[in-house]
Amino acid sequence: MSGVKIHTKEDAFRLFDEAVTALTTTNFIITEKPITDLLRCLIYSDLLRTFVTDCKKGVDYESELAAAVRETESGYAFVLPKSNKRVIALVTGLLHDFDTGARSLTSFIQSFWPNVDNNARYRLFCENVLLPYKKAFRQSFLSDIDDAEQAVEAEGTVTISDSVLESAAPLFTALRTVFAGDNKLSQKKREDLTALTDGLFYALEKGNPKIIKTIWIGLKLALDGNKKAERKFSDISEFLALYALI
Repeated sequence: MSGVKIHTKEDAFRLFDEAVTALTTTNFIITEKPITDLLRCLIYSDLLRTFVTDCKKGVDYESELAAAVRETESGYAFVLPKSNKRVIALVTGLLHDFDTGARSLTSFIQSFWPNVDNNARYRLFCENVLLPYKKAFRQSFLSDIDDAEQAVEAEGTVTISDSVLESAAPLFTALRTVFAGDNKLSQKKREDLTALTDGLFYALEKGNPKIIKTIWIGLKLALDGNKKAERKFSDISEFLALYALI
């Protein structure tokens, strides 16, 4: 991890995303190291460490943990809070407990998903706790979305900051440059591909996920077989995926 360069929030989130993915895709019996690695990741990056510290402000971990346990007709359920920052504070604290041995992951999952084996319980834990944790982290860390109402509104339109657009612009310029230098393209094809690329960036500026995805699909299909352009397009795709726009 010491060789990873972190300059932006996007870089920091990729580091976090990789650590969470490693944890959610591992087998239950070997979760100890991925949990430790995730927590180290949150300490390693100044951006992540400061963000998590901010999420914990004003949050009483034990009270949040108690409030998340709900009694149902079939037993007990673990229900995350609606605030993204409280989710982050709660789940980070829970992972810390598992890491230090203050709480048992085995006992925890057996308490809330008692009628299946440990591997199935762990999958349910990932679906109901870790994946929502990653989503809450992405929304709050990258887009400053904290509550459920904001998240619902954001599904229709999202606010793309100037700094994010500035980061995206060189990726689109690189793709346009490929079109301009490709002698195999007819003038009409070159103009059409450039128009699609400009349209995708315009949709990004407007922050409409549906239009972004529609144009992205069109451009993806139009570039099929153009290896050089596809490589540049993959950079744009990775960028859009980071913000859950495709």
